[in-house]
Amino acid sequence: MAESHIISTLTKKRSEILGEIQYYEQLMNEYKDDLSTINKAILIFDEDYDLDSIKPIKKRRNKYFSNGEAKTMILDLLRNKKEPLKTDEIGAILGIIKGLDMNIQQIKNNFNKSIVSNLALLEKQNLVERVGRDKITVLWQIKQIF
Repeated sequence: MAESHIISTLTKKRSEILGEIQYYEQLMNEYKDDLSTINKAILIFDEDYDLDSIKPIKKRRNKYFSNGEAKTMILDLLRNKKEPLKTDEIGAILGIIKGLDMNIQQIKNNFNKSIVSNLALLEKQNLVERVGRDKITVLWQIKQIF
């Protein structure tokens, strides 16, 4: 049977997907149980409360970084560089580290948006600072504390 390697690869992939489905089904059941408990608690305090009036908050998952990874990578990068870096330089370096094809414009745009939002968060947390501009690009460095 010449195609046995194909069958083997496909059955392995099928097994992985089934495992993912089972994991997420279990996670969904846990979330549904938590939601039911919270609904009951709300109704204890106000039995006439319209639970359907509570709108879900859309959760956006960052597909490029795990939780806190971007922040750590940006801080490490700025800490290891002696001079300030431009926003697009930070994006380009981290894109290479993450193994992304930065020639695809949509990936580049979305990835850079993630970098900009993380830099803004780090600035708000007083960990990085803007130290100037190079034409339209902001220069960043680790916040200097004296």
